[in-house]
Amino acid sequence: MKRSIRSWIWGILVLSLLAGSACLRGPSPPGPLVYEGPYRVDLAVGEGLPGTDVRYLGVGPQGARVRLEGQEAIRLAGDSLEAEARPHSTLTVRYRLRIYAYDERALHAIGTARVEIREAQPRMGPLPEKAAVRFTAPATYRVPRGGVIPGTSIIYQGKEGDRARLEGLPGYPYRKVGDSVLWTGQVHPMVHLSATFRVLWIEDAWLTVAGTIEVWVSGL
Repeated sequence: MKRSIRSWIWGILVLSLLAGSACLRGPSPPGPLVYEGPYRVDLAVGEGLPGTDVRYLGVGPQGARVRLEGQEAIRLAGDSLEAEARPHSTLTVRYRLRIYAYDERALHAIGTARVEIREAQPRMGPLPEKAAVRFTAPATYRVPRGGVIPGTSIIYQGKEGDRARLEGLPGYPYRKVGDSVLWTGQVHPMVHLSATFRVLWIEDAWLTVAGTIEVWVSGL
């Protein structure tokens, strides 16, 4: 029963996120970067959601004992577990989870994590050794000529023959339809990204790419 609850919730999450990724389109936005993807957490007794006061207190006679907004609450399998962290003035992390199992040792929940980054400043570099929150988000972008692929330092410089010319990547600057575009770096003092895109369409005025972005949040 526990496995069926987990599989059902996880399947719905993945399908909804993949469907929603087609809406992440447009030029490099002047506003915040937003990433949302499937997220699972396993909280040992005494542990909490990173950056929040939500904490697993153990098993009681009626169900799982969880601290929510400073008060103790009883939660059962299938119940919600939601919270928001604001570890920095320009960073928000939101959790929307459902509990699928718990016992005397740990509580297990799955759902989505959503990261909003304001005043992002992308620069290439290595990923950190570990992260407090880590998940993968789908993304599709339609980037204008002279624009930046959101969350990266890659600039689309236009079409040359059947190839797109990209600036801001080391080495060979050209990509054809179906080719990969990779970028890894830091966008915020607490956030690193690892993006893997494929070129979907090349026009002189626009470049369309789609793929996934692995989000690493540290310091929570």
